[in-house]
Amino acid sequence: MWRLILVFLVALGGFWFGKTPQPKKSKSSIVVHPETDFPIVEHKSFVVVIYAHNQALWCERALRSIFEQDYDHYRVVLVDDGSTDRTVEKANQFIVDNNQADKVILIHNETRIGEPASLYRAIDGCLDREIIIPLNAKDWFSSPLALNRFNVAYQNPDVWMSFAQSIDYPSYEIAKATQTSYYAALFKQIRLADLYQNGHFTSSLDAYLTPLIQMSGGRIRHLSEPLAFCNLASPVKMEITHTGFSECEYEYKPLADFPKPRIGTKADILVFSFDRPLQLYACLESIQRYMSGFENLTVLYRASSDEFVSGYNKLKNAFPLVQFVAQSMDDYKHDFKPNILKIVFDSPSQYILFGVDDIVVKDFVDLKFCMDQMEKTGAYGFYLRFGKHINFCYQSGQPQKLPPSQSLSGGIYAWDIQTGENDWGFANSLDMTLFRKEQIKEPFTQLKYKTPNSLEYNLAVNATPKKAMGLYFERSKLVNIPMNIVGRTGNPHMNYLSTDELLTKFNQGLKIDIEPLYKVENRSPHFDYIPEFVLR
Repeated sequence: MWRLILVFLVALGGFWFGKTPQPKKSKSSIVVHPETDFPIVEHKSFVVVIYAHNQALWCERALRSIFEQDYDHYRVVLVDDGSTDRTVEKANQFIVDNNQADKVILIHNETRIGEPASLYRAIDGCLDREIIIPLNAKDWFSSPLALNRFNVAYQNPDVWMSFAQSIDYPSYEIAKATQTSYYAALFKQIRLADLYQNGHFTSSLDAYLTPLIQMSGGRIRHLSEPLAFCNLASPVKMEITHTGFSECEYEYKPLADFPKPRIGTKADILVFSFDRPLQLYACLESIQRYMSGFENLTVLYRASSDEFVSGYNKLKNAFPLVQFVAQSMDDYKHDFKPNILKIVFDSPSQYILFGVDDIVVKDFVDLKFCMDQMEKTGAYGFYLRFGKHINFCYQSGQPQKLPPSQSLSGGIYAWDIQTGENDWGFANSLDMTLFRKEQIKEPFTQLKYKTPNSLEYNLAVNATPKKAMGLYFERSKLVNIPMNIVGRTGNPHMNYLSTDELLTKFNQGLKIDIEPLYKVENRSPHFDYIPEFVLR
């Protein structure tokens, strides 16, 4: 009874004083208080990323200001960006002389790629919970207590990013808040494609600062005290521009929660085959030997006669863990698409790797690593057929240039697919390319296609992404051996042995010897190669 009276009095009071009860905030509303100080309960881990280009005169001061910090939980990544004044040698000697080699990682860019690209390369290898503090090699911390001050700020879980003031040198005037810091996990949410302009890594710092601000959703701490010196006396002309937040081309939504890595990502493999049991044997054997990190391996095959059906049945016995799905002999043009949709999208795996039967994998590759890199970068595809040595287009019979590429961790590279020529500009190749299923589901569902070739063609015409990044290893992981063709495609081939001749060899108990192809050098994904046949 007393509760009813209390509710009545509260409502009456609200009416009497002209106030109405405020509705509760929805669960989707986020209220943050980054300005609040919290007690120190942990020592945060910081990574000071030093960008250096021809800063031999100042790099020691920058390093000294870090080594003198009254704080132990930090490490340093120094990126020397193509310096020609022995910056890296001088910095390394100073590091050794001060017994700090265990604290510092040195990265050397052979050619200058710019500050944003160098920062991306450094953060790529950082842990999500590490806090990044970018520092130009010409600048330095203003106090031995700088990292302590950052640590205090980040005790607040509502702080994902911070801006601190700096001191202009040599005028000693207080400058605007230009010294940034942020969690590595926040930076890793930026899509790599959004950091590219005209096929090259952007030179604008705002290209990544603006997304960081947008994603933080107000979780930004503004520190009033100056924590770094901004050296205006450096003679090196900085080619990096600061263009203003309003020029960010893409808008990022505020994150509701601290970004977490996606776990449990899985990949399937789908190989297409038509009248090629001998070539398919080599393909499956090489996948079995060199590939890991996948769930389901399926072969969608078509046989034009009972003799080829018999050949595929032998493959089923040789590879019992592989799922074989047969197309109809008479109605294969109508069951191809339904089979594709069922195999690819009925599986819960998030990724799919396509292949064809005349491919031989030539080196070890873990698809889990490939998926992790695609998650980190937001890349459109991972192209196992490419490497830095791929400079010839087999289809056109002409040289092709390696597109401008960004070096990432783990020996992989990224490029803007729009800038690639010939093979490098073909985004939807089915030759061992790893895709996210969610990105290809719509075109695969809506387009008309009856064969792998028509699928590739229609994807190229109707579903080529406007802005997409591709990933590749430094050395390609496969070769495509075009011994013959099985359809009227007009594609070049060796015209070595017909499918019937190869079937005869297969029925004799022979197989392609894949041993000589291990890490073979090839200028093109397609590779003229006369194989040796050995007993299975």
